[in-house]
Amino acid sequence: MKHNMKKFNRIMKLSAFGITGLLISTASMAQSIGSDFNLKFNPTSAAMGGVGYVAPQDAVASVYGNAATLTQLKGDTDFTFGATYANVDNTLETGGQKGDIEFEHYLLPTIAVRQRITDKLVLGGGLQLVSGLGADYRSMDIGDPTVTFMTFGANMAAGYALTPNTSIGASMTLAYSILEIGLISNTGIQETFGVRGGFGITHDLGPVMLSANYNSELNLDFDNVVKDKNSKFQSLTLEQPQEFIVGVASTPAMWSNLLVEANVIYKNWDNSELYQDIWKDTYTFQLGGQYALNSKIKLRAGYSYTTDLLKKNGLGNSVGKLTSLEGVGDVNPAVIQFIQSSLADPFWNNSITAGLGYAFTDSIHADVHVGYGWGSDQTVGANKIETSIYTAGGGVTWEF
Repeated sequence: MKHNMKKFNRIMKLSAFGITGLLISTASMAQSIGSDFNLKFNPTSAAMGGVGYVAPQDAVASVYGNAATLTQLKGDTDFTFGATYANVDNTLETGGQKGDIEFEHYLLPTIAVRQRITDKLVLGGGLQLVSGLGADYRSMDIGDPTVTFMTFGANMAAGYALTPNTSIGASMTLAYSILEIGLISNTGIQETFGVRGGFGITHDLGPVMLSANYNSELNLDFDNVVKDKNSKFQSLTLEQPQEFIVGVASTPAMWSNLLVEANVIYKNWDNSELYQDIWKDTYTFQLGGQYALNSKIKLRAGYSYTTDLLKKNGLGNSVGKLTSLEGVGDVNPAVIQFIQSSLADPFWNNSITAGLGYAFTDSIHADVHVGYGWGSDQTVGANKIETSIYTAGGGVTWEF
């Protein structure tokens, strides 16, 4: 026990040093589940369409996915360190002008560790960017629509095996978030903290394994972040939505060399502060697979589809309780449509991914992935938006 805890403490210290270096170059971005990243950018799930809530292939997917899966750890310790590069291609057409987004290049780091404490109890921890939005159309003469929103999550998770076939888990995210948002230089940058919790369960039926997990909303209160029409700074609350996730995956009892996993993710944007004014509830369907070509090489691929995010009907006269903006005037449906197009535009519904894993030794293996996301062109009031995203990344996992 003491030996295992010493190793756990040593790895967490290394994790902190590594993540600090990577975060210096990290920016924010949107992706295909609104402003939440889920498992889309970790080394193995990113190659498999974002799956990993049932049968994770690295520590990140357990720590930031379903905590009940922590018990699937075979040895005492495993540690994953990786990063994903993303290139976002957004084009906005409005008021007779057409321009590309200025924020295009992003680096998204991730790091996590799992440690077995007893035969039944496994702990995990990690650091990564868990949500974000990024937009800047300064090249267009349409004011200065800008958003920089980043949330860094420090996750703590525990999984416990109730029986050989059933495990439960709980997690807590301590979040640090920054926000700058405005349309005509009417913004200031602010920071805040938040907490969210999660609970999950897995059950092995033999040929397949089932899972379900729930994550609560993440409330982020930003003081004095944007000016109203009277040039007074107003506060905003962003609330990352509660989510429900169910999944099923094949086990070695079905196919010894093939893993197939499917997930459904429901996000409750309709009841999330501020988001409820611009987005609506979504369902994401994910399908991914992994084939062990031999003892060293694993081939991966996946696809995901997210239902339409954009709220089109019932637009009001406020965004997050903000009823006016400096330089713009009163908020109305037309202003909200411009915000939807320029500041909150993750409209790609589809993504395809591929990758592979290579085992250098019995205890060290590397994983790489590439992906492409796309959606149909959107017409939002007087605005037109085209979006796509390219991703590539990888990571290394050590098992002890």
